[in-house]
Amino acid sequence: MKRTTRGVVAAVLVLAMAAGFVRLGFWQLERLGERRARNAAVRQAQGQAPLTLDAATFAAVSANPAKYDWRPVVAEGTFHHPGDMLLRARGREGRPGVHLVSPLVLADGRVVMVNRGWISAPDAASAVTDSFRTSGPVRVTGVLRPLTESADRGMPAAGRAGADSTWRRIDLAAARARSPGAVLPLYLQRLPSASDPPSPPLAEPLPELSEGNHLSYAVQWFSFATIAVVGLVILLRRKPR
Repeated sequence: MKRTTRGVVAAVLVLAMAAGFVRLGFWQLERLGERRARNAAVRQAQGQAPLTLDAATFAAVSANPAKYDWRPVVAEGTFHHPGDMLLRARGREGRPGVHLVSPLVLADGRVVMVNRGWISAPDAASAVTDSFRTSGPVRVTGVLRPLTESADRGMPAAGRAGADSTWRRIDLAAARARSPGAVLPLYLQRLPSASDPPSPPLAEPLPELSEGNHLSYAVQWFSFATIAVVGLVILLRRKPR
């Protein structure tokens, strides 16, 4: 390949592309490291002994919610069903449905939102929940997860006369408006147990912790960089005809 201006420009472009590919590869490795660190933190939190959600724990969690993300918790109280919320578009084993969320009123009147589990819903947005109401004290075991603070006004469910009844996520402001007491800034994700009945709401198991595709993406970017550099070397070594 002759060292013409065109050839030099082409070589510079190829090397710039290769450098970009390498940078993207290292970026994916950085994301892999972040994912592994997050997974380790989640496993460490989940492995701790369950907290009892009493007044002292409520105050500690409220003061530093991020510290208690994924912590196992046991809570006892009574569900306030007028404040029930439905989280739309929640599938389970290929079936459309919703998640039923109920405010759990603790002994001192404070509230933690509880994601009780999955309910079948053909439209993945609305469901009649009267049969899922409970009376009297209940005991819930699960893990704490953060509430969203983004505004979500809800969507009216069919036949509910415009009532806000379906939501994308458990919105903190909406939870406060629908609860009779101070609301914990994290919700309680109920976990399945051997004593659960086979009827809904069906508690969702903890998600599997994976490393994602970051390593394979990194290998692809490094491969692209190698191909670019090797191709450039072959062109530079080729003798002109």
